Amino acid sequence: MHDLEKLARFSSSLRLSAVPQNTLGAARLCVLDTIGSALGAANYEEIPCLFQELQHWDGACSLSAWVWGHREQAGAFPAMLLNGIMAHALELDDVHTGSKSHIGAVVVPAAWTMADALGRSGAAFLEAVIAGYEVMARIGMGMDVSSNRKRGWHTTGIIGTFGAAAAACHLLRLDWQKTLSAFGMAGTQSSGLWAFLAEGSTCKKLHPARAAVNGAISAVLAKGGMTGPAGILDAQDGGLYPAVSDSFQMSKVSAGLGETWEIMYIDKKPYPCCRTTHHAIDAALSLRNTHDFRLEDVTSILVETYEVGVLQCGFEKYPESPVEAKFSIPFTCAAALVHGKITQEEFMEDVIADPLVKKLAQSTKVVADPLFNNRYPTRWGSRMHLILQDGKELMCQVDDMSGSIRAPLSQQQEKDKFMGLVKGNLPDTQASQLLQDILTIETLPRLPELRRND
Repeated sequence: MHDLEKLARFSSSLRLSAVPQNTLGAARLCVLDTIGSALGAANYEEIPCLFQELQHWDGACSLSAWVWGHREQAGAFPAMLLNGIMAHALELDDVHTGSKSHIGAVVVPAAWTMADALGRSGAAFLEAVIAGYEVMARIGMGMDVSSNRKRGWHTTGIIGTFGAAAAACHLLRLDWQKTLSAFGMAGTQSSGLWAFLAEGSTCKKLHPARAAVNGAISAVLAKGGMTGPAGILDAQDGGLYPAVSDSFQMSKVSAGLGETWEIMYIDKKPYPCCRTTHHAIDAALSLRNTHDFRLEDVTSILVETYEVGVLQCGFEKYPESPVEAKFSIPFTCAAALVHGKITQEEFMEDVIADPLVKKLAQSTKVVADPLFNNRYPTRWGSRMHLILQDGKELMCQVDDMSGSIRAPLSQQQEKDKFMGLVKGNLPDTQASQLLQDILTIETLPRLPELRRND
């Protein structure tokens, strides 16, 4: 049996009764993390304007869903696009390190929006979420994600279509044959490129959103009778894997199905920036908190990490915008040293313009190191060397960054993160009820309405 067929069979037949209790708990927290990250972005940057523009093109539609954190509904697919955009906008969404991808920002918007439009139960939604996480993770793990990134692809957009298709097929109650066809159509719509970063463009958040919509549309087309290629991943002519990576292992696509649950291996972000900066931020904060030194006496900073980290976040150019700042190890480390924290406030224009932050960032060099390179993508880390004027060197190595599976956020920290993000976009009483609803989601006959009701 072909590995993708095994995955389709597993996804279409998944039932909560077969899922371990700790896996169900992890799934609920993944939903909480994604919804919080999205609601925190309901009025962020261009999102309200995007909602208005898309409404002009949303004609009569029998299936509609709520646009999260807003007071109106939209057609299911425009709503899904907006919800996916919000889920990734603040750079606070979860990370599956083995596939180098943001699964929650794709699968949760796809599953929630479709379940909302179809009137499905919380249990059906949670099944779809778990199916989507397992499928998307394994599609990513099957290929060489380092080479995928080095070729300029954004892995989340490339593999996300499969996760969204799995979730949507489950909610549409499609059999494994139609699910397999949907996977074929999902793969042929994979997209997402890193060119945005060179110009500080804001379209990175389109990648998971588009993956959610493309995957869900693939499921709808499969339901209607369109077929997709079962060999979409490894076809000699036009297979996704050889097109976007240097190597792949098809056996990883179906390895451990029903035994190893990849949703148990999800990092949660404590800082609103690229995950590849987080280990270095941890190191900077650790040095600041454990050593007595003057920032003005720092002459140079060296950060050793993995090759993809250097490519993605090791720029010598000082950032000119919040987007560039969120993908800069030199900037985020400098801001952490100066301010003692990394929150949304540290990406404001006044911090980017701060002379001391700029001086420290421009004194920072990021290089690849064999230790971290050999561990990647299974384990992300770095080593920071901070050199003072008197020649003294301070060093901190971070092997397991905060929020990782080896240094996880506590459940209370996850709840606090959710409430902190939702505050301001939903009334306090509504936010508190939503938190409780998500943590008992499988008991609900329908999903709660994620709209502002004040």
